[in-house]
Amino acid sequence: MFFLSIPQAWHLVGTWSEQLPSESNLIGMGQTELMMTLHSIFVPLLIVISYYLFNRLNKNESKKIKG
Repeated sequence: MFFLSIPQAWHLVGTWSEQLPSESNLIGMGQTELMMTLHSIFVPLLIVISYYLFNRLNKNESKKIKG
């Protein structure tokens, strides 16, 4: 019943709506920290996928040459 009250609880002073960070910083990281985190995830992933595809293509080419 608390959430059916008027005014709604999420608009009252001191509730979570006033404690949100600014819209530009919702995840709590700055631009530099966000870029470092994304690069530390996606660069190794890209390297592993590239290595896998390179080895797969090399095996296909060596089969074509031998047989």
